[in-house]
Amino acid sequence: MRPFALVVAAVVSACDRAANGGTERNAYVDIDSMGVQPTAIATVPLHARPELLENSVAVMSRSQPGVFYSMNDSDNEPLVFALDTAGNDRGLWRVSNASNIDWESASLGPCGDTAHASTCLYIGDTGDNESVYPTRAVYRAAEPTAAQSAGFNGAFAADKLTYVYADGPHNVEAMYVAPNGDMFLIAKSPLRARDGHLRPALVYRLSAQAWSSTKAIAELTDSLSIVPGSAPLRVVTDAALSPNGRHLAVRTYEQVFVYATDSATGRVNHSVPPSICNIVALGEAQGEGISWVDDDGRFIFTSEGGASPLVIANCPVPAGR
Repeated sequence: MRPFALVVAAVVSACDRAANGGTERNAYVDIDSMGVQPTAIATVPLHARPELLENSVAVMSRSQPGVFYSMNDSDNEPLVFALDTAGNDRGLWRVSNASNIDWESASLGPCGDTAHASTCLYIGDTGDNESVYPTRAVYRAAEPTAAQSAGFNGAFAADKLTYVYADGPHNVEAMYVAPNGDMFLIAKSPLRARDGHLRPALVYRLSAQAWSSTKAIAELTDSLSIVPGSAPLRVVTDAALSPNGRHLAVRTYEQVFVYATDSATGRVNHSVPPSICNIVALGEAQGEGISWVDDDGRFIFTSEGGASPLVIANCPVPAGR
């Protein structure tokens, strides 16, 4: 195992290269070969709005076939974009009462008692590259209805939940919401344990009741088999729960790990080994987002930059589930 400083430097350097077009990123392809190859790969040009600069997440609608949501990350306007799997613009909404400090994660989930809708869009202002922010936030609003043609502009207001981590700040780009309304946040970056070893990806939980709490605390509740920093580009950039709630996909720049989950609570079932898919073949410049097209392991992948194409591909789900 390489010294921690070298691991972090390699990851940061590789991410910087990826952001500059990915031309030097191929140097890492032969280093990190974990996982089976994806199949049925389709690349779709995006006809996105010019305001979509980052394309940092992907959240597939469950009620509007082929529609997914994306957004920009740090220091951009608080905008939500709808696109479809044919690459078309399906609308833009401003979240009228929100600010985008570092929007890095999103999910669909139940609305709770505060919205007159069955499904809400959760927006995670969870990014914190330097792990210095004392609080972070999640916004929640009824899922918007995509327009039938390009050029639509809209707006909506959202509920806001401000929270802290029980053990101090973390950089998070992956969030998913369980059917029971609990929110799970997965730490992105390499971390060291007291014994000097790299820690597995930490999972924090905000209960559904946090929305009515006077002090919301994200508690460490689990860890995954992914070890950020254990290979170049192995950091967690997004996560998505399958529509039926039985599987969780967690992506890095190079792999997708698919875990079996409890379909009510969203918790990972560690008795079932995850499947691992190596997504180098997708050719992403800087892979950021993932969402499920269906329950059977067909995914959409988004890469940094509004001009980057959408990629759709199959990855396996764990055996026996």
